[in-house]
Amino acid sequence: MARREQLNKTGTCYVEHVLHSHDIWREPGAPRLSVSVFLKQLGITIFLSHALIFALRPLRQPRIVAEILCGLLIGPTAFGNSKYFEYVFPERSFVKIETVGYLGLMYHLFLVGLRFDLSALALIGKKATSIALAAFFLPGIVGISTFFMVTSSPGAQDADGLGGVFWVIALTFTGSPVLSEILASIKLLHSDIGRTATAAAVISDVCAWVLIIVVMPISLAGNEFSYSFTAIIGFILVCLFGFRPALAWIIRKTSKERDYSDHYVVIILIGVSIFGLITDIIGTHALVGAFMFGLIMPNRDLGSKLVLKIEEYVAGILLPFFYVVCGIRANLWEIKRLEDWAVTVFVICLGWLAKVLSTMGISMFFNIQPREGVVLGLLMNCKSLLGLALLDVAWDKGALSTQHYSIMVLAFLIMTGSVAPLIDVIYGPTKRFMHYTLRSIQAAGSNTEFRVLSCIYSTRHVSPIVNLLEVSTGNMRSPFIVFGLHLVEVTGCASATLIVHDPNKPSKSHLHDSAQSEHIMKSLEDFEYQNRSASAQLLTILSPYESMCEDVCGLAEDKRVSLIILPFHRRATMAGAMEDAELTFRPINRSVLADAPCSVALFIDRGLAAMRRTESNHIMTRRAAMLFIGGHDDREALAYAWRMAGHPSISLTVVRFLQGNDVVDIELMELQERHGILTIISDVERQKRLDDIYIAEFRRNNSGNESITYREVTVNNGNETVTAIREMEREFELYIVGRSERSISPLTFGLAEWSEYPELGAIGDILVSSSFNMQASVLVVQQYVSESTAADEDGIGILDSLPFSKK
Repeated sequence: MARREQLNKTGTCYVEHVLHSHDIWREPGAPRLSVSVFLKQLGITIFLSHALIFALRPLRQPRIVAEILCGLLIGPTAFGNSKYFEYVFPERSFVKIETVGYLGLMYHLFLVGLRFDLSALALIGKKATSIALAAFFLPGIVGISTFFMVTSSPGAQDADGLGGVFWVIALTFTGSPVLSEILASIKLLHSDIGRTATAAAVISDVCAWVLIIVVMPISLAGNEFSYSFTAIIGFILVCLFGFRPALAWIIRKTSKERDYSDHYVVIILIGVSIFGLITDIIGTHALVGAFMFGLIMPNRDLGSKLVLKIEEYVAGILLPFFYVVCGIRANLWEIKRLEDWAVTVFVICLGWLAKVLSTMGISMFFNIQPREGVVLGLLMNCKSLLGLALLDVAWDKGALSTQHYSIMVLAFLIMTGSVAPLIDVIYGPTKRFMHYTLRSIQAAGSNTEFRVLSCIYSTRHVSPIVNLLEVSTGNMRSPFIVFGLHLVEVTGCASATLIVHDPNKPSKSHLHDSAQSEHIMKSLEDFEYQNRSASAQLLTILSPYESMCEDVCGLAEDKRVSLIILPFHRRATMAGAMEDAELTFRPINRSVLADAPCSVALFIDRGLAAMRRTESNHIMTRRAAMLFIGGHDDREALAYAWRMAGHPSISLTVVRFLQGNDVVDIELMELQERHGILTIISDVERQKRLDDIYIAEFRRNNSGNESITYREVTVNNGNETVTAIREMEREFELYIVGRSERSISPLTFGLAEWSEYPELGAIGDILVSSSFNMQASVLVVQQYVSESTAADEDGIGILDSLPFSKK
C-alpha cells in the first residue's frame, strides 16, 4: 500500500530494459515483464468491467458506473493493495496502461464530436437553455464553495486555486452521452422530459467545452497563456471554416455514393492523432483536437460507418484502461478521518441537491410540474467521461491532491449511480402513466378528447392522411386532437431530435427538409381551419430508421394518444394496381404494430377524395364499409367507423359476417388440431358474446340514423367470406377492417396462410391483393389490448367502454 501511495505522489523513473518475449523457456522473466503482462491486464480488466456491467443491469446503471467501480477495485482502494495483484499490475506497467487508456479516451471524444450535431443547437428552445444554464452556473457557485471548504479543513492535503476551477467544471456540467443512456434504460428518451433533458445536456456540454478551451491553456501553458489561447481560437476557426469544407470536397470527389472503403477509416483515425498532436503543441490538451476533428466531419454516412467500425473496439478494449488509470490514482483510504468522511458526504449531497433545486426553480417558470422538475434535476446530475478526463488533467498538473481527486471520483460514482433508481421511485411508468387510460378508440368515449398521432414519411402521404383525418372528426361532441409526425431519416446521430413547429414563428429546420415540413404544416392548418372541433400540431423527428419505431411509440405515449395512423408502404398506380413504393417504411410499420402503447391503424390509400360540395352547397357523400368478422380488432374498427359516421359526408354500411350451420362440421376439427379446444372456447364463443353485446349497442344507438346501414351475411368458411367481399368490391370508397391477428375465426381460417402482407391481417390483405378489382382505400385497425381490456372480456365494464353509448 505504501508503494502505491508513493506512486500517487511522485514521478517514477524506470531503467530501460528491452525484453523480447519469445517464450517462457528461453526467458524466465517473460511472464512478468513482456507483452504477456499486458494481455493478462487486458483480460482481467475486460472481464471485471463486463461482469460489473451485467451485475448492475437490473439497477439500470449506465456503463460509466460499472467502469468506475472496475477501476476502483483494481486500484489501491481494493485489490491494488494485494501483493498477488502486484504480480498482474506491476508498477512499471502503469505507463503502458496510461498510454492505452488515453488513446482510448482520445478516440472516444472523437466519436462524441462525430455525433455532435451543430445544426441542432439552433433548434434548442429557451426552456432547455435556461435549465442548462441554471444547472451549470448556480451549482458552480456551490461547487467552488465546497472546494475551499474541503481544502481548508484541518488535515486536508494541499491544492491550488486552479484545482478549484477543474473541480467546479467537472462537478457542475452534465454529460449528454451518459444522460441519453440512462434515459433509454428508463424509457424516457423519447418523452417530453427526456427531450428537454437531452437538449439541456447538449447546452451543458457546450458550456463545458468553452470553459475547457479557456482553462486548459492556463493550466498547461502557464505564462504563455495568451499565445496558447490565441492559437487554439485560430485553430478552431481554421477547423470550422477551412478543414471542414476541404474534407467535404475531398470526400465528395473521391468516393462513390455512400460507398466508403476502409482506407477512409484508416486515414481518419490517423487524422485524430494528428489533430491531437497539433492541439498539444499549441498549448492545450490533445483531447480538444480529437473532439474538434470529430466535430468537423462533414459526412453523416461516413460518420455512421466510423461509429460502426471502431466504437465497440474503443469502448470495449481501449477505454477500460483509462478507468483503470482513474482507479489507480484514486485512493479512498486517503480519506482517513471521520471528519473527512463527513465533509465528503456533505460535499456530495450539497452538489447533488444544488443541481436538483436549481433545476426545479427554473422549471417553475416554464410551468413544469414539480415532480417532473425533480426528475430533470436528477438527470442533470449525470456525469460523463469528459469530467473524469478533466480530473486527470488536474491530477497530472498537481492542481488536485489524491484525496481531492478521490472525493471527486466518489462523487461521480454516487451522483450518476443514484439517478436511475431515484427516477424509478419518483417517476416510474406506473406513476407516469396512471392517467393514460384512453389507449384505444373504444376507451376514448364520445365526450373525451380523441387524440391521434398521424405519421407522415413524405409529402405524398399528406393529402390522403388529411382527407382521412377530415372524415374522422365525426361530430362536435368530442374534441379531435391531431399530432402530425413528419419522420425524417438522419444517420450518424446519437439520439433522435424532435422539432415542434410553431406556425406563428419562422421554421428553424431549414437544414432538414424545411420545404416538406412547410407543406405539411400548411395542410394541417387548412384542416384545422375547416374543422372547428379539431386542433393540429406538426412535429418532426430526425432519427435513423432503425430507431424510428421507438421514437413513434415514445411520442405516442408521451402525447397520450388513442390511435397511431401509419401510411402503408404500397401505393396505387395510374392503372389502379398496387406497387411497392417505399419498402424502408415497412419494417417501421411492423415494429410499431408490435410495440405500440395504443391502437394502430394502417392506411392504404387508393385516392380517398377530399370533402367536396355540389353547386347547391350540399356535401357530396362518401360511402364507407366496415367489415365485421369478430374479435378485439374488429370491435375497435367498428368504434372508429362509428365515430366517423358522425361526419355529414359519410354514409356507413356495417357488414357483419355470421357463421352458417355448416361451419362447425367444416372447420372445428381443424381448429381443434391446431389450437386446442380451450383456445376455441376463448377465441370463438367468448369473443362472439362480446361481439353480440357491442353490435347490439351499436344498432340500438343508431336505429334512426339514415346514414348508417347494418346488414348481415352468412358464410361458412374463408372461401365464402372472400366471395361475399368480392360481390361488394365496387360499392364503397373506403373499407374499415380489423387486423384480427390475435383472433381465431372459422370465417377467416386458412386465409392468413396465403397472406402476402401479414401486417394487414387476413381481410386487409385480401382487399389490397391484385385479385380484387377495386379502387377503394382500406383502413386496417389493431386494438391495444391491456389487462383492463382482458378484464372487460369477462363482461366487466364492456358497455361503459362503448364510444357513443347513451347514458
